[in-house]
Amino acid sequence: MATVEVVIDHGHGSSRIRDDEHEIMSMTTPKGHAPVNQAPGDARTPDPAPVDGRRRLLTGGLAAAVLAVAGSRSVAAAPNEFSAAELELLRYAQQFEMTASSLYDVASASGPSSALWEPMSEQHEAYAHAIASITGLSADSRNEELFDALRDSFAGADAVQAAYDLESAAVATHSELLDLIEQVRGAEVIASIISAESRHCVVLADALGRGNDLTALLDNSAEPILP
Repeated sequence: MATVEVVIDHGHGSSRIRDDEHEIMSMTTPKGHAPVNQAPGDARTPDPAPVDGRRRLLTGGLAAAVLAVAGSRSVAAAPNEFSAAELELLRYAQQFEMTASSLYDVASASGPSSALWEPMSEQHEAYAHAIASITGLSADSRNEELFDALRDSFAGADAVQAAYDLESAAVATHSELLDLIEQVRGAEVIASIISAESRHCVVLADALGRGNDLTALLDNSAEPILP
């Protein structure tokens, strides 16, 4: 089973998940409506406005907080030993991510054109594969009930709002799951996904014209979607 490394770079506002052979996931806090993913080694430019620096600080602070929670786990158990309950929780998280990926595909095919949909879909699929890499669970299924409930909202004119709501719910959901996962590597991966999806919220708040709204950036009132 691959060894997974979770890296948070507070200086650049970025997070990465790597396995033994390649980078599974890279996330950089975007500026304006830029793509949400960035290849390793790409040049970074200075923040064009103070608000972007504030966003980077806010999302970097969240990254530190969630990884502090993950880091508090006991390392007494073998690193790759998951309990049956933890595997079910991680499977649920994985299916959630595959559902999100499918919903962004719906938005890309049906809703208003946006440069966000394809990279968002790819990011969520990458998160599902990150979970697969530490658990051996195939990332080949989604939560059909959740997909059916949200599909129409992603196909319509309010797809950006639907996406913002989904990302907010994803952060709330994974935060709840993080409290229930004791295995260190599993907690680290879920914590990194929380950090990345919080950045998604920042991007989508910008797309909604709420990039300067601290409530949109900081206050997550979404309810978790739990099994």
